Amino acid sequence: MRYGWRWGQGWPTLRTAGLLSFAVGVGLVAVMPRSVVAAEDLTGVWLATSPRSVIRANRPELTRKAQADLDAFDPLDDPVIRCVVPGVPRSGLTIYPFEIVQTETMLVFLYEHFGMVRRIYLDGRALPDDLPPGRMGYSLGHWEDAELVIDTTRFAPALLGGDGLRQYGDMSVRERYRLLEGGQVLEADVTITAPTTFVAPWTRRFTWQVDPNGMIYEAVCDPADSRF
Repeated sequence: MRYGWRWGQGWPTLRTAGLLSFAVGVGLVAVMPRSVVAAEDLTGVWLATSPRSVIRANRPELTRKAQADLDAFDPLDDPVIRCVVPGVPRSGLTIYPFEIVQTETMLVFLYEHFGMVRRIYLDGRALPDDLPPGRMGYSLGHWEDAELVIDTTRFAPALLGGDGLRQYGDMSVRERYRLLEGGQVLEADVTITAPTTFVAPWTRRFTWQVDPNGMIYEAVCDPADSRF
């Protein structure tokens, strides 16, 4: 993996909508996807500009369980050392760039960190009942005027940071993204609700700068290369 900034263009946004009709038995059923009109185009490679101090800013009080686990944490127990992907929201706190690919019904976040891929569905679907938990969770998004709102749930238990702070699978994350300065700056308010970890929700603000000439590079993690 590398440190540094990359600059680049994203992919074009698809603006068309369609009507899907199909026969079921002897009847004709017309299915109209919810109209998804993107208020903003977020495509591009984005570089973190938030100070690293914001990572712990405004953190609420920990529960007894979370504090005990934090006190007992050994950095050598961090799964990242074994090349296990950190997942969301930890992946958004790194200095590595990420790229947003935007279509009419989905956004894809491509993280250079660990080569992670995150899909945010914008087509109005409901959360599947049988979805297993995962490190990236399951993300559903919608537009509120010019603001993109993403709700992510179904997380597997994982670390929230390299300091040993944990979430226990009961976490939900809401992100609100908006463009500033003529589309050159991306800003997000991120609220983490994790009752087993925090006594209250935790909201932080992050910013990124667009990189007009960058790209996402391959990130290779090999446990054999680790000094541990």
